[in-house]
Amino acid sequence: MPGPAARTIIEPVLSRFLGSYPSVTLEIVIDSALTDIVRNRFDAGIRPGHRVEQDMIALRVGEDAQPTVVASPDYLRRHGTPKEPGDLGSHNCSRMRFASGALQRWHFEKRGKSIEVDVRGSLIVGDSGLAVRAALDGLALARVPLHAVRDHLAAKRLTAVLEDWKPRSVGFYLYYPSRRQMPAALQAFIATLKAEMSGRRSNELSGQRAMPTRRSGT
Repeated sequence: MPGPAARTIIEPVLSRFLGSYPSVTLEIVIDSALTDIVRNRFDAGIRPGHRVEQDMIALRVGEDAQPTVVASPDYLRRHGTPKEPGDLGSHNCSRMRFASGALQRWHFEKRGKSIEVDVRGSLIVGDSGLAVRAALDGLALARVPLHAVRDHLAAKRLTAVLEDWKPRSVGFYLYYPSRRQMPAALQAFIATLKAEMSGRRSNELSGQRAMPTRRSGT
């Protein structure tokens, strides 16, 4: 699974799952490459929905990385704020190299229009944490998972740009072969993930009901 899936989907259930099933050994491999889970003898994988093969059984287990383009206020003062993806050609952008060796293209969507941009920049990384650091230091724009910069955005250390060009969420899916008998341990792990998702939805609904409403004056 990619790193964002491990942090947002697996971390919250680790203690519950291993505490409930102490005889199970859980091995997690963090890898953004399109690994063949059958050939490499994995029980299951997690990846964005559009990257799951059609012959797999897939279960949505969370939101995707919600990629967000950010920069420091200082960078934007010095170089200006891009208003549309085409403006990125004049900006220094941190680029991500996948395990396959390919460089990440920045994908954007707006009102049904989709565009991919081959950005340029002086920094190429294999970890989003380094891209965030470069953005905080005012060196470059970064396209990173929202969870990696949420606190920095709230503290105004970083500013999100091109917000109206955000791609739609495709979701993370746990997937496994349809032609293989599911191991009991995997069944238990999926049940734990489903319980976590159900709890999150219940909390979200409770929070919505608890929000105060303003009555209009008469």
